[in-house]
Amino acid sequence: MRPIFSLRYRLLPLLLMLASATLLCSCGGGGSDDGGDARFRVLNASTGYTSLDVYSNDQDDDDDDDKQRFSSVSYGAISDYVSLNAATYTLDFRRAGASTSLLAVSSQAMAEDTNATYVAYGSTGHFQVYKISDDQKEADSGKASITIVNVAEAGSLDVYFTEENIPLTDTSPQISGVSSGSSLGATVNSATYRMRVTAAGDNTDIRLDVSGISFSSTGVVSIVLTPTPGGILVNALMIPQQGSVTSYSNKKARVRAAVGISNGTKATVGVGGTTLLSNATVGIIGSTYATVNAGSLAVSVIVDGTAVSIPNKTLTAGADYTLLVWSNADGTQATLISDDNRAPEVSGSTKIRLMNGMSALGGPISFTVNFSPTADDVAVGETSDYTEITAGSDFEIDVKDALTSSPLFSKTGVSLTGGAVYTMFMYNGATPSATLRRDR
Repeated sequence: MRPIFSLRYRLLPLLLMLASATLLCSCGGGGSDDGGDARFRVLNASTGYTSLDVYSNDQDDDDDDDKQRFSSVSYGAISDYVSLNAATYTLDFRRAGASTSLLAVSSQAMAEDTNATYVAYGSTGHFQVYKISDDQKEADSGKASITIVNVAEAGSLDVYFTEENIPLTDTSPQISGVSSGSSLGATVNSATYRMRVTAAGDNTDIRLDVSGISFSSTGVVSIVLTPTPGGILVNALMIPQQGSVTSYSNKKARVRAAVGISNGTKATVGVGGTTLLSNATVGIIGSTYATVNAGSLAVSVIVDGTAVSIPNKTLTAGADYTLLVWSNADGTQATLISDDNRAPEVSGSTKIRLMNGMSALGGPISFTVNFSPTADDVAVGETSDYTEITAGSDFEIDVKDALTSSPLFSKTGVSLTGGAVYTMFMYNGATPSATLRRDR
């Protein structure tokens, strides 16, 4: 009989070979579908498509079918990375559970040892994807590299990073004029900042104000500006390179006032201690919005010097509102109306609605644009839904009493701009009158 130790030594080379083969398989070598040197992940910043699936397809491999890489990525969430073999891919973004594509992004080169984050964004009808490289060079010691990605649909924006108590009149934006769907970068000292986002070129029009944003030395950070329900204020998602996402939500709302009373001549209107209109006559609708803290806020209405008791109104963060003051047999009333100042869904279209402040009439009204029914049976103190129509010039707008079909107001030669949002505010002056207010 051979000694046991002799058999052990003869088997040792074979065992080493088997162990090496097992190690190669476990590391994803040998062309595994999910192995490789390229990695990518998805951030869902789309308010219109709040749960997404993502598929990939190797463009150079005729036998490569669509493979699902991500499932039900929810709004504000970022997925884990997934690994792919180095190749050129088409990435197909779909609503969760859907078989049809929202957007297929072709010619995406996934090179060895690379990492990327794909930001899915857009309101309904405006879905897009933005790619962020996660392999950018580190900033110098004591510095941080910041990229602002604007997917908020709120127009061109400026971004300030300051100490807490620095007024914007005493400083300049680090990033100026970053337009929707694009990005701009800057280098700042590594520190903790107050970040304020404003309309481009207007430091009084603040769209987001958050404190305590910290950037570490040599850090590389992307800040994605995202939409809010009202369409003008913005939120933010901060992503350190290859790191997790931090959400910074707006704590503000925007509100204006409109006066449609029939039981007085002048009204002063305020919300949450902020005056919206002062001694305004019937038919006035605010041309600008005031920014106030969101939440349950006290409402102040004074008609011809007499205070009116109005219940508190609750304003949602990020939303836009019109506080319509009107009257009926029970006295002065106030309706908080949600304003949707997001851009129209269809390119080249405009959005328009009808607001009924005709307290003296006391009944519902309807209106047409170029003789096409646009809003029906809008009660006093209320507003219609928005209607999208193709923009253009020389429109005719007609308003009628919804109960009798009697004409109340007519206007010809009206121009409606593409991408704009309008409110047609009807009220009782000496005769039925209207103000066509462009809200965006």
